[in-house]
Amino acid sequence: MKLVELELKYKYRFSEFFTKLWNDGMIDWMGGRTTAFSADENWEKTIYPLIKEHPPILLHTGGFDFEMLTADDILNFKFDEFWDLDNHKFIPFAKTEEGATYAFYKNIKTKGESAIVCIWNDMNETEILAKNFEDFIFRKMLEAVYDVDKDDLKGDYKKDGFAGYRADILKDLKTIIPYLKDEYATILNEVYNREEVSESSFSFSLVSQEEVGRLIQTHLAFTELNSVFEHEIS
Repeated sequence: MKLVELELKYKYRFSEFFTKLWNDGMIDWMGGRTTAFSADENWEKTIYPLIKEHPPILLHTGGFDFEMLTADDILNFKFDEFWDLDNHKFIPFAKTEEGATYAFYKNIKTKGESAIVCIWNDMNETEILAKNFEDFIFRKMLEAVYDVDKDDLKGDYKKDGFAGYRADILKDLKTIIPYLKDEYATILNEVYNREEVSESSFSFSLVSQEEVGRLIQTHLAFTELNSVFEHEIS
């Protein structure tokens, strides 16, 4: 699918940064596949082995329940009947197993680029995470190395634990670095390659909560950052 189809659907022009990622296949978690799976196929067995060594954005760093939507999913997204779409303009691009939706929020723009939000449908709350898509990727990748739950690691990294996880997120870093501004690439490269791993009873971290907060405020700050609003019809 060409990006112009989504732009026509949503009456929107995506940024140069997002367009470059799209055209290079970096948004596509399906490895170019558009056909349905057969009875003995699934994403984990059929697609993941093909893309894990050169991962698209946030494949390992989005979170253990994070999933990018396919182009068709974005084009045909079924908006909740209670969302106030007259006053809030969303373009969904990812989801979580818990039912949250990540989206461009057309109502807030900085230098022509839309803010990125997380829509918590079960709570009627939408949180503003970043002023643009590049900042969102940087934030997610920072948060991916803070408080990494040991129980989550047992699912995908039963054998190698945090070391296996780090190997995979470094692959994410390698493929996204050519697209990121230098300061983001430098910070993530330093953090991801730290020798010291902080371990608690429940998690691993390469960065403290305080440092994550400081980096977000230093590099991503804008007026609406982290603010929350209701998105349902009153």
